[in-house]
Amino acid sequence: MKLHADFAELRVDPGEQHITDRHELFNLVNLIEFGGAADRPTHMPADLGGTGQVVFWESTGAADQLPFWNTNFDGDCYLYIVAGSVRVEFKETEGDKHYGHLIARTGDLFCLPRDIAHRTFSGDGKRRITLEIMPRNEFWAGIGRHPVDADPSAAVGGFSFAYDGDDAVVTWPSGSLRTPRHFFVRGVRAMVAYEMHLGMNEFENGFTVRDLGDRVELTAPGHAETLGGREVLAVFKGLLDAA
Repeated sequence: MKLHADFAELRVDPGEQHITDRHELFNLVNLIEFGGAADRPTHMPADLGGTGQVVFWESTGAADQLPFWNTNFDGDCYLYIVAGSVRVEFKETEGDKHYGHLIARTGDLFCLPRDIAHRTFSGDGKRRITLEIMPRNEFWAGIGRHPVDADPSAAVGGFSFAYDGDDAVVTWPSGSLRTPRHFFVRGVRAMVAYEMHLGMNEFENGFTVRDLGDRVELTAPGHAETLGGREVLAVFKGLLDAA
């Protein structure tokens, strides 16, 4: 396995499985090899397993930042930094009150509290490898079972979307806003991968996406709509195709 250049100094010496039967019960993964792979996408959590109502994700953090503010509503989430470093900012969900930040480095374990928005930034200008320990979302079990075709209309409900140079433009009946295109596309890609089931995501300048189970709430300054989750997913898939 070829490691990304940001992890070139790490030694990878995976363990071995010598299981002779009931293979489906056993699992061994090397987090450095998996999360540090040269072709591993950033901020695209991968489910590595779980027990009871707890799941284990590997998430490779980008060399810049999380594309949106994210809030977990299902419970506290714990992050273990396998390699690298991260700065995490905290604020009230859909508000301007900030709660400060923390800096975590290789070997650190820390909590992302429930109902508090967080945004992660690289601590050293490089990628990081992270193990996330978090409550299971009941909707994740159905991901991929009922595929949704991309909708190229770039519109859902009263919202429409367009790309203009380095910006993504979000328009609604009473206004519009611009948000950085590269963060918007990365954020939409993560939400599509998890079929919109990623809690609350707040993009720069006021566009937000909140998972409500089978429904999704889209909000912009002074405007909010609750729409069908699969309807929003189809449009977001179309936005990725157009990106």
